[in-house]
Amino acid sequence: MKSPSSSAGITKAWVEFMLVEYEHRKDPQATVSVISHSIRNATKPGESFNAELILLDVQATLRRSSEDASEEKEYNLVVKFLTQDHLSTEVIKRCGYHIKELKMYSEVVQELNRFQATHAGDKYPLHLPEYIYGKCTDKEYVLVMQNVKVLGYETNPKKEGLDFKHAKLAVSHIARLHAVSYAYDKAHNFLEKFPCFEFSPAISTFFKPVVWASLANCIAFLKSKKTYDDMVQKLEKGRTNLPVKFAALWDDLSRHKFLSLTHGDFWNSNLMYKHVCGDENGEKTIESLILIDWQISQWNNPVFDLHYLLNTSTSYEMRRDHAEEILRHYHTTFTEATTKMGTPVSNWNYEQFKAEFERTSLVGFLMGMCLIQGTLSKAGENINRGGSKCCTCACCLPCKVIVDKVKGCFAKMVVSVAFNPASSYVMQASVKRVLNPIARELVEGSNEILNSRLLDLLLEADEKGVLDVLSL
Repeated sequence: MKSPSSSAGITKAWVEFMLVEYEHRKDPQATVSVISHSIRNATKPGESFNAELILLDVQATLRRSSEDASEEKEYNLVVKFLTQDHLSTEVIKRCGYHIKELKMYSEVVQELNRFQATHAGDKYPLHLPEYIYGKCTDKEYVLVMQNVKVLGYETNPKKEGLDFKHAKLAVSHIARLHAVSYAYDKAHNFLEKFPCFEFSPAISTFFKPVVWASLANCIAFLKSKKTYDDMVQKLEKGRTNLPVKFAALWDDLSRHKFLSLTHGDFWNSNLMYKHVCGDENGEKTIESLILIDWQISQWNNPVFDLHYLLNTSTSYEMRRDHAEEILRHYHTTFTEATTKMGTPVSNWNYEQFKAEFERTSLVGFLMGMCLIQGTLSKAGENINRGGSKCCTCACCLPCKVIVDKVKGCFAKMVVSVAFNPASSYVMQASVKRVLNPIARELVEGSNEILNSRLLDLLLEADEKGVLDVLSL
């Protein structure tokens, strides 16, 4: 059955078909009859720009075999479609984000979990929402997974950032991913089995103008403060050197000690924690963690995930007081796991790991600088709300089909230009224009959380000499 392309296309027949496919993986004789289903948006406007996320709740009758009595069952699901914005869709397809996420849920996590269960006694399992159904062709894309919110999982508010306990648990889980995928690769050649995760320069090609424009926003922000001339000079010089510096640290895989599967978007909003009430004062303790949103996962330097988490999702005070303990905990977990699975990394004691972390600290700063602006600014939310506005009334349908085809062809042309290195200056100017509202918000100073988090990140980077590296 053809999959719907958006929430508007979800039908009872498709829901029934999809759930039968899911139940047949457990029992080929199972039948599902949908009694009712309801859909609603999973995100608020501005929270997701690269997908349409829908919550799908289903009441159904399940019969596992012809001899068994039927039972009523409720399914609580998340359905993910490609965004209806043509430009964003073309970027996603060019980078292969959609394929990687579907592969991660449908094949990779099961493969890696079987491997670690065999070689490490199931001590390092990877936790994702359960995969229900997926389809990925040139014309169809849908991913259906378990809605873990009904099980009590929730994200930590992005404006608060992660405290030490939450960050430490997140690091434990990412160390498992790195260790298990590294060990698996030694035995089975991960990229030979899952080639879509091979490092793609297309991602950094698109990311570089975003970094360049975000640096411009930082320069405007610091100039408005009138007390950071030295940092402004370093950032202005760094904008010129940025393509070379970024390529040396990110694109040149030969410079990295070793590679593994990385999450790529490892920050606060992609971590879902489950808490339980602790003592009599009602203080909650963390019971478990599930990782979501795997579109940007790829075979890369594992320390980039650590940089991403620390620079995007923690406060300066948390990093000052606990970064060393966080890094030691990661290294211990990774080392114990790879050793347990018979693939210890040679010449990788804590001092060598820390040296690699510091060597790539510029990438961490740039990641944090971009994501803080994009996720904590009100202007960023307004940018994400933009995109194609489709007319849905029946009388306009013929016109809509024509317009969508024109938009689709235009999007392919624009994205082809965007990913051409010769068009870097055009892309820089275009992205800068899109991100200018964030610069105005920073200069106005109306968003205290945004301004303080970004200023802390800039001051910390300058104190550690990262801005000096950028401007060399």
